[in-house]
Amino acid sequence: MIITIGISTLFMLLVPWALRDFFTQHTYATIREAQSIYINNGKMLKDIHDIAEWDQIQQQYQTVKHILFLQDGQVLAGSTSLLIFNNYNFILEEARVQQAAAQQYVRTIDGEKMYYIIRQGELAGFPVYLFSYTWEAYQNDLVENLFSQLLWLIAIILLVSWIPSFLMARYITKPIIKMENHVRDIANRNWYESIDVDRDDEIGKLGQSIERMRKQLVEQEDMQRSFLQHISHELKTPVMVIRSYAQAIADGIFPKGGLEGSIEVIDKEAARMEKRVKDLLYLTKLDFFMTKRVAEETIRIADLIENIVELLRWQRQELNWQLDLEEIEFKGSLEQWKVVMENLLDNQIRYADTIIVIRVSQRLINKQPYMFIRIFNDGPPLEEDLIDRLFEEYQQGFKGQFGLGLAIVREIVGHHSGRIWVNNEEEGVAFYLEIPII
Repeated sequence: MIITIGISTLFMLLVPWALRDFFTQHTYATIREAQSIYINNGKMLKDIHDIAEWDQIQQQYQTVKHILFLQDGQVLAGSTSLLIFNNYNFILEEARVQQAAAQQYVRTIDGEKMYYIIRQGELAGFPVYLFSYTWEAYQNDLVENLFSQLLWLIAIILLVSWIPSFLMARYITKPIIKMENHVRDIANRNWYESIDVDRDDEIGKLGQSIERMRKQLVEQEDMQRSFLQHISHELKTPVMVIRSYAQAIADGIFPKGGLEGSIEVIDKEAARMEKRVKDLLYLTKLDFFMTKRVAEETIRIADLIENIVELLRWQRQELNWQLDLEEIEFKGSLEQWKVVMENLLDNQIRYADTIIVIRVSQRLINKQPYMFIRIFNDGPPLEEDLIDRLFEEYQQGFKGQFGLGLAIVREIVGHHSGRIWVNNEEEGVAFYLEIPII
C-alpha cells in the first residue's frame, strides 16, 4: 500500500512536467487548425448549412485570436488588445524577416506566455500576414483539467485497491509471522507444537519444510533420551557386577564357586563396558572426521573380509562360513572399512543359526562401476518396523539389545557415497552394500 501511494505521488509530480511539451505542440496544432478555418471561412460557410454546427466549430477555437495586417503594419481585420499593441512592433518585425510560409513563436508578456503563428499570404496582389495567437492560460487549463481527472482516477484506484491489497498483504504476511514465531520456538528447543500452513504455494512448502524439520528434531530428541536411558543401563549393569564381585572377593566369597570363575565374570563385564565406551568414542570421532577430508588408500575388499573373518570366526566355531569374493580394489579409508566389516560380521555372528554367506561382485549402474556386497545369515527375521530404523543412532536393536555398531556402519558407507540396506529373505536376513568404485 505504501509503495502504491509513493508511486502515485511520484506519478502526479512528473505527469504535468512530462505532458507540458505535448500540450505545447497541441496548442500550436490548435492555432494552425484555427487559421485554416479562418482562411477558409467563406468556403466553409458555403459547405456548412447547419448554423449550430458552425457555432460548434467556432466555439472549439474561440481561444485563438486572429489579426490580419499588411506589410506596412496596417491592420485589415481583427482587433489588437493593449498587450498586443505594446508588442506589435516586435511581431511586425518577426513577420517581415520570416522566411517560411508559416512559423510558430512564443513570447512572454507580463509574465504570461503567448503562443502564436505568423502565416504569409496575398490579398489582391498585396502581401499580407495572418497573426494567430492564444495565451498560456489555455494550455494551463488543459493541464489542470487532465491533472484533476488523473487525481480522481488515482484516488478511485487507491480506494478500490486498498481493501484487496490489505487482504493480500495479510494473506501473505500472516503465515510468515506464524512461521517466524515457530522457528523462534524451535531455536529455543520448544518444538512440540506443530505448525499448520494449509497452502499449496511457496509459503506452504516452506511451512511443510519447517514442520518436517520440527518432527525430525523431536524424533532425534526422543532417540537421544532413549539412548541416554539405555547407555546408562548398559554401563550401570557391568559396573554393578564388577563392583559386587570385587567386594565379594575382598570378603573371601567367590560368587562363581572359585576365584578364576569370578574373575572371568569381572573380565567379561569389563570387556562389555569397554566395547560400549569405544563405540561411543568412535561415533563422536566419526562425526568429526565426516567434516574433514580423510586420506584415501587402495583397499582390496577380498583380503580385508578374509582377514576379519579369521579374527572373528573363533567366537562361534560351529558356524559355517561361505565366501564368494571377487577381487575388487577401491579408494577409501582402510581404518573405517575395517570398522564397517567388523561391526557387520559381529552382527551376523550374534544372530546366525548355522551359516553366514558373504558375496562380493562388481556391476554397472548407469555406466558407473559399483562394488556390490551381500552378507547373509540364517538367523530369525527382523521385525518390519525395525528394518527402517535399524541403522539409526540411539536405536534399540533386535531383542532389545542396545548398540551403535550399525549406526557407525551407515555413517561410514554414506561418507563413501554408498548405501546400505537390509532385507528379510526366505531363510534369514541379508545386508546389502552398494559402493561406487573410484
